[in-house]
Amino acid sequence: MVRNVHVWLLAVLVLAGTAAPVVSTAVDAPASTVQQDAPTVQQDAQITGASYEGDAAIDGLGDDLGLWQSGAHRFAVTVASDAGLDNASTCVAIAGTDRELGCQPVSVPSEANQTVTVGAGSWPANLTGEQRLRASVTAANASDPLDTETYPVTVLSRGGDLDGDGLTNEREASLGTSLRSNDTDSDGLTDGDEVNTYDTSPRNADTDDDGLGDYEEIERHQTDPTMVDTDGDGLADPRELELGTNPNKADTDGDGVADGLEVNTYETDPTEADTDGDGLDDGAEINEHETNPLEADTDGDGLDDNLEVNTYGTDPNQVDTDGDGLEDGAEVERYETEPTEADTDDDGLEDGAEVNRYDTNPTNPDTDGDGLEDGPEVNRYETDPNAADTDGDGVPDPREVDTVGDQVSLALAGLVGVGVAAVAVFGLLAWSGRAPLARLRGVFGTDTSGDSDDGDTPDAPGAASAAGATSDGAEVADEGSPAAEEVPTEFLSDEEVVFTLLDDHGGRMRQADLVEETDWSKSKVSRVLSAMEDDDTIVKVDVGRGNVVMRPEDLPPGAESAFEE
Repeated sequence: MVRNVHVWLLAVLVLAGTAAPVVSTAVDAPASTVQQDAPTVQQDAQITGASYEGDAAIDGLGDDLGLWQSGAHRFAVTVASDAGLDNASTCVAIAGTDRELGCQPVSVPSEANQTVTVGAGSWPANLTGEQRLRASVTAANASDPLDTETYPVTVLSRGGDLDGDGLTNEREASLGTSLRSNDTDSDGLTDGDEVNTYDTSPRNADTDDDGLGDYEEIERHQTDPTMVDTDGDGLADPRELELGTNPNKADTDGDGVADGLEVNTYETDPTEADTDGDGLDDGAEINEHETNPLEADTDGDGLDDNLEVNTYGTDPNQVDTDGDGLEDGAEVERYETEPTEADTDDDGLEDGAEVNRYDTNPTNPDTDGDGLEDGPEVNRYETDPNAADTDGDGVPDPREVDTVGDQVSLALAGLVGVGVAAVAVFGLLAWSGRAPLARLRGVFGTDTSGDSDDGDTPDAPGAASAAGATSDGAEVADEGSPAAEEVPTEFLSDEEVVFTLLDDHGGRMRQADLVEETDWSKSKVSRVLSAMEDDDTIVKVDVGRGNVVMRPEDLPPGAESAFEE
């Protein structure tokens, strides 16, 4: 038991010796150590982004933020923190001014971020144009912000005109044009002019995409920048400029054919009214005569289309208009026959047969001059129309073919002819108001009663008529009487017909009027007048609208090259 007490005593002593230094140390420690405050936690924040969430953003300002001055503006600001942020404020203001637009509380957990929306209301009307938006975050009860970021922003009024192009800012925004450039497409025309004046696209330098810029079409060529083919002729404007045609005129050369048809269909020259130079405009050839506007002589007969149409009256699409076996050109230029009449001399043989088979003269009905026309010689008598005595027996063909039957026929024909002549003569005398026998006496210079004043033999036929009176002094053929009237045209030569008509028209008349009054073809009139002109019996004067015909002595002085009626 004693032993146990000793053990417990020893233990107490050991414990007591150990505890004494601890207490001493605690007592001797400085007061400040015992009473020190808990350390303050440091807050941090960074603004990592800002964006616009209002309803008044503007497109068309590039990468810059654009805002209409009027509108309900809201901005989203993102704040990040490493250590965490409690009860801080995020504010939006206009940099460089004391104008704060709005603030919003924000708390951010450590190592996280938070986005808050700051409402700003309307932007101040006196602070438009190029501005800078300042976003900041400030800890609670702090005067200085933890972080600040600024962003460019352009604020515009809707009715303003930032680039001065004549379009309001709001109009440009709706069109998608640049609010900063007055010529969005850089075509040389302001956006306002394109929209308000020319109706072109301010965003496309070539509105109609025809290869010509809008400015070039308007200012240089006066074409429509909204139409590929301004004049609607089938050729695009650039193609017309390339060809030298007028892009504002559908028919540049005025020939009656649109430029597009000339180029794309007929291959004619749209700048030349008469492509083949034949005297007929392309339009007349295509639309009226159906000739080839690329060939001066469509049918290849030796006559230009114009001559066939306007001079000879032949068909420019037919080599042989009258179908007589001779081409029109040969008839006119070589044989001097009528290309619209198969039998020019009306002898019963067509011109082609006379030239190519019988070797007779197609302009002379009796080639050998034997009294028998070429046609009867060939078709009836089977004689040679080129020989007056076919068999060379010394007896001319007309006597040999004068058989009994022929004699009877000729006699009957002669009687009929005499009868017709007699009736004509007596009718003429009766019409004149004088007795036929007395008229005959006046015409032939004889006394048809068989009496004479002196009983002598009557004057020779024609003597009294030549003197203008009968043997007894009576007038028989004064002016205006039937004896003095004109001879019917069927008994006149071609030249006499021309002279008669000239006399009736005061000494001169147009060649076209000769065609109408003689009822001859154009080619015959031309042929007769050419022959007379070669004989110096008439002259033809070109007055620009046709020839005027007159005798040489009727030619006015100074009218050798031109004549004015």
